[in-house]
Amino acid sequence: MKRQPSGAHEKLVEFRNRRGKWLRGMVHFPLGAEARRAPGVVFFHGFTGDRMESHWIFIKCARALARAGIASLRFDFYGSGESAGEFRAATLASEIADAVDAVKFFRRQKGIDPARLGLCGLSLGGCIAACTAQRVGAKAAVLWSAVAHPAVIKAIVEKTLAPIPGSRRLVEYDAREVSLRFISNVPRYKPANLLGAFRGPTLIIHPGADAHVPLSHAVDLYEAAGAKTKQKIIISGADHTFSSLAWEREVITRTVAWFRAQL
Repeated sequence: MKRQPSGAHEKLVEFRNRRGKWLRGMVHFPLGAEARRAPGVVFFHGFTGDRMESHWIFIKCARALARAGIASLRFDFYGSGESAGEFRAATLASEIADAVDAVKFFRRQKGIDPARLGLCGLSLGGCIAACTAQRVGAKAAVLWSAVAHPAVIKAIVEKTLAPIPGSRRLVEYDAREVSLRFISNVPRYKPANLLGAFRGPTLIIHPGADAHVPLSHAVDLYEAAGAKTKQKIIISGADHTFSSLAWEREVITRTVAWFRAQL
């Protein structure tokens, strides 16, 4: 385990999902977590993303959480990043299953308080957080640029997909082979309905100028959320991944403050 200048420990980890495939990630421990059991957060990355996410926003947020006394796990879904498998084998169902397995793994880590767990997801990862929060018994959730209606993923991909010669099951999108099953199945998921069953405090942060996931998704998630304590924040002018230092700083600051208060 390597000690970082931020005053935290960071540990590369790997664990098997329910299909026996290796998932890989990084656990961030605040100093002293082993002795007192810290609350924790599990991050879920977006479609075609990885455990660092754009401009390393997941790393920056994980380290900010550690400085605030909160542990976290960033991991790659099966077929993404450094985890086993090919992206063409992934589906939204497989990523939801991976999310549940990641939470189970994280809860078993020494120094983690299994009763004080939060979820944080970006884009399709926000959809996954909404779909799993109640199922895994999370205590709080934060959704960034979250997808409320997964059919939007189908629409995004279909704008720029290209056929792969000789294949009837795969298409090319963003230099990746994507399963037609992934694309065709996403509309059947209803994250807003599942978020309605979740009673933990829920923070929804959405960009004001998101070109991929309309602002209406944040509105629908907020209205559907079953939590008594919930908040919706719109960051004016921000793009889908909050790609400016000011937008990023606001997202991280608000996220850390929420988890500090609710975990």
